[in-house]
Amino acid sequence: MNSMIDEIWQYSRYYGDMLFTALRLHDEEEDYAAILVLFNAMELICKSVRENYNQNFLEDLADLKNKNILLAEDYEFLSNKEYGIRGIRNIMTHRNAYQYCLEDSEGKALPLSEVGTWTILFESHAPRIIQILYEIINNSHWKIEES
Repeated sequence: MNSMIDEIWQYSRYYGDMLFTALRLHDEEEDYAAILVLFNAMELICKSVRENYNQNFLEDLADLKNKNILLAEDYEFLSNKEYGIRGIRNIMTHRNAYQYCLEDSEGKALPLSEVGTWTILFESHAPRIIQILYEIINNSHWKIEES
């Protein structure tokens, strides 16, 4: 995961630092904050690659998918309002998150009021999100200029 963030850092030191900050917050057991930073970096990277900061996150994802920068299954993972990252992000930023529960793969309720739920969310979603961001940047044909 660190090597992918290093590559993202080559694209933008700011976004790379945000992702490293998310990892550091996770290491310090501040997973709610780590997820907020991770989701913020995700949205900003999508806007940056598009060079358009005037549309909402869903429009950014749709445009990246339509331009074959974002794979269809990654689009679904990020954009799905019911079970995707967008649904989690909306609960965190637009609602009282502590009223909600998520379900794990075995159907067990994971209350968002419990610190451990944020740890599970970060550990299960951060690697894939970082992989997707790495691929978005690479698929956008951004290249490091050699001197």
